[in-house]
Amino acid sequence: MDGPEGRRLAPNWGRIALIAGSVAALVGVVWGVQAMSAPVERAGEPTIAVPAPTGTRFTTPSATPSATPTATASGTTSPTATASGSPAGTMKASGEFDWAKTTAAAAGSQGTLHRYAVAVETSAKLNADSTAKTIAGVLNDPRSWTGDGDVRFALVARSKATVNLYLASSKTAAILCGSDAEADYSCISGDTVVINAERWKSGAPTYAGDTAGYRAYLVNHAAGQLLGKKGASCAGKGKKAPVMMRQSADLRGCVANPWP
Repeated sequence: MDGPEGRRLAPNWGRIALIAGSVAALVGVVWGVQAMSAPVERAGEPTIAVPAPTGTRFTTPSATPSATPTATASGTTSPTATASGSPAGTMKASGEFDWAKTTAAAAGSQGTLHRYAVAVETSAKLNADSTAKTIAGVLNDPRSWTGDGDVRFALVARSKATVNLYLASSKTAAILCGSDAEADYSCISGDTVVINAERWKSGAPTYAGDTAGYRAYLVNHAAGQLLGKKGASCAGKGKKAPVMMRQSADLRGCVANPWP
């Protein structure tokens, strides 16, 4: 055909290439923005949100004892045990506590006063009042921390206490102390002191035949932690073990000693 409508127009390849290049560039920008905003996932490791620490050690999972002590904690723990010689953990964990009703005045009239209450886990089958009297007898003994006149301990009702002392099964002690603490013997979290009730009842080979002495050690060691005392080591074979030394599993050549 002779008219313009009858002529076949040749394609403008330069213009087509320019348009194609622009489209490709736009697609690349969009893909890059999406890639930067998408969560990064490693193979086999799905992306999870990690909650911030709550600052308390008293979180009770659903599979653990139902009762949660009302004391608060600072979130710091000071483990006092090693895996060696730890109790078998056969005591049932009820998660419920009996609070001692008996009271005992502090020995002396000088020094910083700590008011404490004692609670015993029901599954430990220990009398709360009798246990509290034993603890008070240790803390009021002049051979204990109160002997230097800088500190005093008064056994009081729960409502008046600034320190809560629990005797608990291994499982419940681990909850009270936090997952990063070894609660086989005793531990402390803030103003909460936990003594392992299984060890309280069974004793330790290092204190063979001396249950009262070993209980005094557990109390004084835990109280020392509460007071900020540092751990100690055996100073030499045949010498008295420092009360802040871990005495339950190995005396390292020292002689068992429950007093500061």
